[in-house]
Amino acid sequence: MEKGEKLIEVRTFLVTIIILGCLILASGAATYWVPSGKLTETVLDGKSVMSYQVIEQTPVPVWKILLSPIMCVTGKDGAKVVVIVLFILFIGGSFSIMNRSGVLPGILTGLVNRFTNKRKLFLVINIVLFSFLGSALGILEEIVPLILIFVPLAYRMGWDSITGMAIPFLSSGFGFAAATFNPFTLGTAQKLADVPLFTGLEIRLPFFLISTSCVILYLLYYTSKIERNPEKSPTYKMDQKIKSTLKLNEPAEKASIGMAPVIWTITCFLLIVGVVLGGSAVPVIQNLAFPIIALIFLIMGFGAGFLSEAKPGQVFSYFIKGLVDFAPAILVILMASSVAYLIQEGNILDTILHSVSQASQGLGKESAILSIYGFQMLMNALVPSGTGQAVLTIPILAPLGDLLGITRQAVVLAFQFGDGFSNLIWPTNPMLLIAIGLARISYKDWFRWVIPMQLLLLILCGLTLLLAVNINFA
Repeated sequence: MEKGEKLIEVRTFLVTIIILGCLILASGAATYWVPSGKLTETVLDGKSVMSYQVIEQTPVPVWKILLSPIMCVTGKDGAKVVVIVLFILFIGGSFSIMNRSGVLPGILTGLVNRFTNKRKLFLVINIVLFSFLGSALGILEEIVPLILIFVPLAYRMGWDSITGMAIPFLSSGFGFAAATFNPFTLGTAQKLADVPLFTGLEIRLPFFLISTSCVILYLLYYTSKIERNPEKSPTYKMDQKIKSTLKLNEPAEKASIGMAPVIWTITCFLLIVGVVLGGSAVPVIQNLAFPIIALIFLIMGFGAGFLSEAKPGQVFSYFIKGLVDFAPAILVILMASSVAYLIQEGNILDTILHSVSQASQGLGKESAILSIYGFQMLMNALVPSGTGQAVLTIPILAPLGDLLGITRQAVVLAFQFGDGFSNLIWPTNPMLLIAIGLARISYKDWFRWVIPMQLLLLILCGLTLLLAVNINFA
């Protein structure tokens, strides 16, 4: 990046801050008029039953609402927020070293030369790969750093930053939502609902294939459109500014000089990342995967920088510049985390859950399953963690499904769809904000680009859920 050029454009940054500021104020205000309550789990006749009771109102003080972007690190999920902040700083500094030292441009040149005449094949292979990783292993957050590789790679292929972000992030996001063996959401939800682990593939697998095909067709159509006319890209103007900093026209011979040791070093580190990702189905590794990956990328960045022609002082300078470039994204992430913090502090989350369960009891099966799906989408805006949502909602929704004549497998499916696909649109999801920050895309441009896919999936999910309740999906 050139001097004075920031990771997030000023206008984009201000719009995002305003949106999040409104959400913070709304969440804080809600703690004054929504009754505080608590859900308690008890066991009756061997079954888990949730009981609700109103507790003393705990409105969040005004000063705490205003300082919530700072106070959120002291809350229940404070440790996770700190890890996310360190993650983006380490990743940003690492890629700043590799980009400014010429390492990343050199590697990208080699990849483009290899796939210049096979761009569509390259696109399809990567979509299938990332979609599979999301569906089978529950990998979504961990692939976010790869956006910093795929965006400049997309530029060199003649595409744009949205394509560079979508290849890893949209693909794994759709795969994550169309889970087949995702241990974090599907596995947790089925365990809590007393459903045999990873069953229901007769619906899940076809849906995974359909959703992945939708991503492939959408990106093939979109990339063909911007190849014909680059100005059709919603990020065209910003992309032109970024391209000028990436030395895209650097000759391949020059870029690849002395690259062999660097490439081998980076390859080894990426293999280690792959091992960590492959083992993330293990709970202990899952909890440590995020900081481990951040540390690996940090060491990789410095290692690649020292192996390049850059001097040690330059390498550290590149790292500091990367931290400065990513500083605005930190504020955005802290503000996004504030919404969940305020709702937890005000003890109104359990009240919201209880109210929805009460309202759903008079509905028919079809209306109820769609309501559960919609409710889970809204919950995802308040509790971005899929596992956290499962622990909060499944103990309530599974017994509710019993009362309404809906199988627990269908309830889990509604939870899975509601949690997964909305990860790609809610501005309260820190991972989405990190992703668009790394790709340097405004939230507005991303939302407008991805909403046709979201609407299509909304319809497909609804039809699938209606099918599930009518065939007593079990």
